[in-house]
Amino acid sequence: MISNDERNVCLWCGEDTTKNTDREHIFPEGIGGKRKLPSEYVCKECNQNLSFLDEALKKEHATMMHAFQVDPGIKGKNRGKRDRERKEKEKVEIRGKYSAKDTQIKNHGESTNFVNANFAVFAEYFVRSLHKCAANILCDMHGSSYVRKNYNELLEFVKIGGDVRPWSYAVSYPKLFVRLLITEPQILSQDVIDSNRNKYEAFSFIHTSGIWIVGSSPFLLNAKLIEVFSETILNLPYEHNSKKPISDFFGFTWGHKDREKIGKLNFFWVVKEIEGSPNEEFLHLLTKCKICGQTNPTGITINREIIYKGNRNRSTMYSQNTWNNYTLSDLKKLGFNIEKWNKNDLKHYMKQGLSVPTENDVRKMKIENCNCQCINCGNWINFSAENCFI
Repeated sequence: MISNDERNVCLWCGEDTTKNTDREHIFPEGIGGKRKLPSEYVCKECNQNLSFLDEALKKEHATMMHAFQVDPGIKGKNRGKRDRERKEKEKVEIRGKYSAKDTQIKNHGESTNFVNANFAVFAEYFVRSLHKCAANILCDMHGSSYVRKNYNELLEFVKIGGDVRPWSYAVSYPKLFVRLLITEPQILSQDVIDSNRNKYEAFSFIHTSGIWIVGSSPFLLNAKLIEVFSETILNLPYEHNSKKPISDFFGFTWGHKDREKIGKLNFFWVVKEIEGSPNEEFLHLLTKCKICGQTNPTGITINREIIYKGNRNRSTMYSQNTWNNYTLSDLKKLGFNIEKWNKNDLKHYMKQGLSVPTENDVRKMKIENCNCQCINCGNWINFSAENCFI
């Protein structure tokens, strides 16, 4: 039983909420949320100040945007005629916001065009918005005072932001042509995890946009935990109109063929990559983690001068990354007259992907059955030369 003194405290600022009349949605109204927290748990000012995160949840991820288009039950806020007209247009053509400002989804009924759509979104606002939902779920379960006492890191990240990498999430995307319409997000399962001598909770929820897994503490999610969630969800007696298993509706891969999906529901684990630091003396031999997508140094280094020597008429181009780039010394030795370049052109060229003579392609090196540990998620990576690049 929660006492009145414990109830009348704002989740976000800790101020007294005795006279508050506003009620915060557990999941934003913009994605179909209907259930609200008691008025004592979030003050009016904090509810308004954090509303931009609700907008990010709807318009910073392509599947959330598409869910709004295909699910007639998702109506969002109704603030008048202009609002209704805008939403009618968005059902046909919706544009993203913030980091997704260049994203467009055009829904033609039988076909959909995704323009500049990203399905591995680790933008700060979007990740904070997902974790805001997690904080609201905890508040609904335990009360605002309990959450303020036990989940301070979560609340600070949602309110202020910061390093996104520890606050990863996982998602199982909906299949496009056999789709469940779940207008209001519904919590499917939760798990309590021991971490640093404390207990923290992770949740999965289902929605027209997908099945999402989000934690309540930094670095809480890992591949093993996501797999546990996948198995748990498959075994739930989840009720929907079809008698088909839930795996028939979720697990679409959205083109990420180089990533290993987690569990039978093909969860896609989204965690921001750690950026590298190029070395002036040598190049890092790199490989990708197949679980989280991180670019990893293998521990093998390559002499810059040796790899650039050869027939440059036949060259191999590698993709841009933050671990290797040209140095000024490289460009001079390669015969570029960089003194006549403007600074912006020079900076751009130095940071593009490296080009080396084809005979020096690192994928032809004699490297087989080697291992390194992912610096991002801890997964052990088995690699051979064909999996490497610079």
